[in-house]
Amino acid sequence: MGILGRVSKSDRKFWFVCYTCMMHTGHDAERSVFYSEAPPVLILGRPWERCPRCGGTNTKSFQQLKDEGSDSALWGLEQLVRKRPRRHFEVKAGGDVRQGPGPVEQSRTT
Repeated sequence: MGILGRVSKSDRKFWFVCYTCMMHTGHDAERSVFYSEAPPVLILGRPWERCPRCGGTNTKSFQQLKDEGSDSALWGLEQLVRKRPRRHFEVKAGGDVRQGPGPVEQSRTT
């Protein structure tokens, strides 16, 4: 693996995992990880990164995982992002992950 294929330590703050997407995709990490250099959103005075797929803020950066000591989860996610080019994880707002069934599908009426 070349130097360019690795996630550098300074780059971890731009890689995120969205736990909402993780839940909606059946724990598919590839569709739950995204790369973003966008500024965080302030919610109750705390900075949160908004997921471009689902719009949720239930996200953690790879750096936060490292700081928390979640080394095994971090290792797996870093292995995942090394397998594909970064553009694969750069998602524009309203990305391709489905947010769940709509109200008609849930109620089975109409």
